[in-house]
Amino acid sequence: MQDPFNILVAGVGGQGNLVCGRILAEAAIQSGLRPVVGDTFGASRRGGSVLTHLRIGTTDWGPLIPKGEVDILLGLEPLEALRAAAKFAGERTVAIVSQTKIPTVVSNNEPAEYPAIERIIESLNKLCKQVFILDAEETLTQIGSMKMLNSYILGAMGSVTQTPVSLEGIRESLESLFGSKSANIVAFDEGANVVP
Repeated sequence: MQDPFNILVAGVGGQGNLVCGRILAEAAIQSGLRPVVGDTFGASRRGGSVLTHLRIGTTDWGPLIPKGEVDILLGLEPLEALRAAAKFAGERTVAIVSQTKIPTVVSNNEPAEYPAIERIIESLNKLCKQVFILDAEETLTQIGSMKMLNSYILGAMGSVTQTPVSLEGIRESLESLFGSKSANIVAFDEGANVVP
């Protein structure tokens, strides 16, 4: 394991970035590791850019990930994932990104053109070692809500072999927060089957 192992969650306020950080930190603690979490908020907590930095190691580290040192980028929103990748991704970054777009608050009240998802993916591929694009909308709609995207993306992350926390450990942390019968667990299990 890279020490520290750096996970960055990028999204829009209200998508569950903080919950992702909390779940992963708890799973890391249960694995005997020492997580440090740092959150940065955009101009508005609800609807603005939010980044959650998680650094997992055997000792304490500073809470913010240095430029170029992200190991896993979890993108809850594609444009926010691209913004985060442009600043923090490097040659070892694996990006797991939802393709469901949620335009952020525009401060000047004029409509801004959202880039085509193909352009975002192309740019992510240039910035990251590997990119997984997830289409969670249909699955989460069937489960009951897009609000479980963070659980879904955690399941996808847990199935990537480069993580220092196990899929089972992440699932246990989710269960301790939401309960074993929660739709979040269903979303997590669906996400775990998406990434090969």
